[in-house]
Amino acid sequence: MKINMKVLFLEIKNFLLGKTVLIGAISLLLFGFYSFYHGNQVIDRQQKTIAFVPDVQKHHLQEIARHGTGKMVGSTAYYPFFYTTNPASPWEKFSIGQRDVNPFTLKVKMLAIEGQLYDSELTNPLTLLVGNLDASFVFIFLFPLLIIAFTYNVLSEEQENGVWKIVRTTSDSIGAAIAGKLLVRLAIILTTTLLVFLTAVVALQLPVSAPTFQLLLVVLLYVLFWFTISVLVIALGKSSSFNATTLVCIWIFLAILFPGVANIAVNNSIPVPEAAETAIRQREGYHAKWDQPKKPTMEKFYAVYPQYRKYAISEDKYSPGWYYAMQFSGDLESANSSEKLFEKLMQRQTLSERIARFNPVIAAQQSLNKVANTDLTSHIRYLQSVKAHHRQIREYFYPFIFEDTPTESINWAGYPAYRPNQYLQEPVRGGMIAILIWAAGSLIAAQILFKRNFIKIKDIQNA
Repeated sequence: MKINMKVLFLEIKNFLLGKTVLIGAISLLLFGFYSFYHGNQVIDRQQKTIAFVPDVQKHHLQEIARHGTGKMVGSTAYYPFFYTTNPASPWEKFSIGQRDVNPFTLKVKMLAIEGQLYDSELTNPLTLLVGNLDASFVFIFLFPLLIIAFTYNVLSEEQENGVWKIVRTTSDSIGAAIAGKLLVRLAIILTTTLLVFLTAVVALQLPVSAPTFQLLLVVLLYVLFWFTISVLVIALGKSSSFNATTLVCIWIFLAILFPGVANIAVNNSIPVPEAAETAIRQREGYHAKWDQPKKPTMEKFYAVYPQYRKYAISEDKYSPGWYYAMQFSGDLESANSSEKLFEKLMQRQTLSERIARFNPVIAAQQSLNKVANTDLTSHIRYLQSVKAHHRQIREYFYPFIFEDTPTESINWAGYPAYRPNQYLQEPVRGGMIAILIWAAGSLIAAQILFKRNFIKIKDIQNA
């Protein structure tokens, strides 16, 4: 199959001069520029908040120490907050993911930890419904529509205009002519993809490193998938209206309906009653201790921290040591539910990744979020780091509490500093392989249909 270069250049000229290309390209670029602005705005705002945390923490502890002068640490330690942060990776501006619904800063007290982990900022419900219009949104949801607009009438337009005989006389085969048309559109689509992506790299200041190339590879594979889907529908040899309607329906199903049904299926398959159970057990484990003898509570505490057994705890009056042991006991009694909660969340993530094998849209979005560290797994790592920091804080203040140290006698800034999680580069091979398999399968099916329809067309023309 040899492509006539004159016909190919003419096709390029005619296609580029079409209103569809101009309107589609301009619209996509406008959405792209806004997505870069929005991604920068959201993450920059979060980073500015995170940058204020050290000063806020310092001032807060100074105020606590000042107001606690003349009191014991056991009384003062109830009030201070200790801030943790989840800094954004350089790629989160590209794919905000779940960072708009999950907290990026958490403050914890010396009290039981489980009830403090799931604080979240108020968010516009409309934003949660539609999602952020970031760069990943442009590539995942808008680029398929551009591909549909560019390709839906490649074959049908020639059939409807009755120009097959002209095509036949200017090309050795109809297959070569159609291949040329598709190659022109594919080249323009890939060029547009690269231009928008390179603009994103500059506008979002993405490092030229392995994660950025991972983002590019996912985007290119995803664009190729939608191009092959379009080719598959075109190969049916139907009308332009049929092609456009079918492709838009496929887009609606893969991008909107399937993810919604999948989300319901995941929630029903792996319910998380432990979320409420953890909070209830922690509250019951703490509040019930007020009406119980102190010794059982202290024995649970001593089982983990035997070094504090030497400090006397009075049974007939309030004791700071007993109070914080009671808080710790609440965490102990909710520990099993807490572990199950995190296990269930990871199971949900695993099930979502399995479902993504059957939907390249989900696979691409999950891959982009994973590269950016804005997926559920990354948030779970943050929550686990907060729990670890809470334990360090408790263990720092326990000796001062049990020894009845005066507030002004300790270094309130000497507690172990919180160390944010570092960027974790996770492999996204599974998602890319799934997209590639779907693209390859669509292309093979399209080739079979094209050959069948070409033979019919040739037979009709030769008759």
